Amino acid sequence: MAVMNSLHSQRFLNFDLLNTANVVLLPKHDGAECLASYRPISLIHSVTKLFTKLLSLRLAPSMRNIIFKSQTAFIKGRSIHDNFLFVRNMARKYHRNGTPMLMVKLHISKAFDSVRWDYLLALMGHMVLLNGIPGQSIAHGRGLRQGDPLSPLLFVLAIDPLQRLLHHATEAGILSRVSRAGTRLRTSLYADDAIIFIRPQKSELDALANLLHLFGEASGLRTNIQKSSVMRRTNLDDILGNFPASRTNFPIRYLGIPLTVARLKKVDFQYLLDKVYSKLTTWQGRNLTLVGRLVLVKSVLSSQPVHTLTAINVPKEVLEEIDKLRRRYLWAGNEILTGGKCKVNWPTVSRPLDLGGLGVLDIHCFARALRLRWLWRQWEDPDVPWAGLEVPCNETDKLLFAAATRIEIGDGAKTSFWHCAWAKGWCPRDIAPDIFAASCGRKLSVREALTGQAWGTEDRICWRLNASGTYSAASAYRIQFLGHTALNFKALIWKPWGPSKCKVFAWLIIHNRVWTSDRLATRGWPHNPVCPLCRRHPETAHHLIIDCRYSRRIWEAIA
Repeated sequence: MAVMNSLHSQRFLNFDLLNTANVVLLPKHDGAECLASYRPISLIHSVTKLFTKLLSLRLAPSMRNIIFKSQTAFIKGRSIHDNFLFVRNMARKYHRNGTPMLMVKLHISKAFDSVRWDYLLALMGHMVLLNGIPGQSIAHGRGLRQGDPLSPLLFVLAIDPLQRLLHHATEAGILSRVSRAGTRLRTSLYADDAIIFIRPQKSELDALANLLHLFGEASGLRTNIQKSSVMRRTNLDDILGNFPASRTNFPIRYLGIPLTVARLKKVDFQYLLDKVYSKLTTWQGRNLTLVGRLVLVKSVLSSQPVHTLTAINVPKEVLEEIDKLRRRYLWAGNEILTGGKCKVNWPTVSRPLDLGGLGVLDIHCFARALRLRWLWRQWEDPDVPWAGLEVPCNETDKLLFAAATRIEIGDGAKTSFWHCAWAKGWCPRDIAPDIFAASCGRKLSVREALTGQAWGTEDRICWRLNASGTYSAASAYRIQFLGHTALNFKALIWKPWGPSKCKVFAWLIIHNRVWTSDRLATRGWPHNPVCPLCRRHPETAHHLIIDCRYSRRIWEAIA
């Protein structure tokens, strides 16, 4: 604590010692001789780590106000999906309007390792351990320490002037404006993953190359134009002749999600199916119990498509293919799934535990719950890069969102008069459908429709499905099971202590899905119709567990 107080009061004079680190070179393989065959590991004093952690915790809340809104990495309240939605909508907008535009994807060489320290007004000293003995101090001039909690924030600060430089170049007329109603943004940044929209003109490309060179010289973040790529809608080789970036056509992968100006097809999501299938091939399903496979399905397979589901509306047939892979692994391991192995239908398996299911994620419902987040953020954060653009929500999503929210009118500027549930939880279009059909101002806000009002606060939206009044994917997912009968499954089976395999067996018994004689008979399979214990009554699940005299003795002994 004394060290932290002295650092805070700036009485600490030995910053050289604090910043000193020893670098150990670990060989990557036996017989390593060249420098590339070693992995450098930096040994840093624990006080340095604690201090940089404190600095990052204090700096992080201010990053949202400092950094341009098109940069979303490492900033609380911003999301990687904001970048994708902005880029996708911009690309589609220009494609539909026929506006000539290039989408340039930049490649910044060794981004974290090339930031100039004088550019960040910082200097660090390192000493390399040679055979366990510290050598002469080496004063570096660039690079950020990997794994340091402060490094991501410093990098975001370092690259932020790039978009400001492009903005000033646009204001000065060096670059043409990206004309689109509602935004003047031309850049999307997620850490060093940068996309720039630019007019397909030779003068624009030359200006962009000069600006990138200028920024690289100042910051050390040099763009490798040869490894960058240009997405164009038509053949523009005459304009791109001297621009050394590679030419690429849609569809592409941006931030791990398929991006195209046309409608996405099933083949565009083959990577997602391959990703799920690759997990199955590495797991020996036949060597695991049903409980073990259930854990993997719930924790790993169900989480694979979440990143993609959040950003786009994935086709139904793709989700069904993922369900087939999950269902096959749960009931048959890696073997071929037949009807006899699938003991319980998948909709029942995908229900929550207290509704009689196994708690496996229903990705159809969960995808809708994730998409509702876009509608919520339209209200909560009007300054996102994609504000005013199309969101990946269909009419069913919007109806569910309207039912799950309540509008509290303030100044009425953000609330749609006809489409929002602001009239005591009702939409005016539902209250007066005939008037809505005859209305000419269907896009009016409450403020525009009700003239002469003078409310002094902003409109506020409340989430009805939880006590906090704030959107959550869990509550949006749960509400989609409204109408299912709530059973005492969770308290009866899952909550009491016991082996998991016994709980799953009890769940199968309750659903009458164990292979007793009565069920074998319905399929025409060979069976002994008499209970093998008492040899008096037909074998059924209820008889084996409850009615059989041997079972009764066990229950009486337990009681």
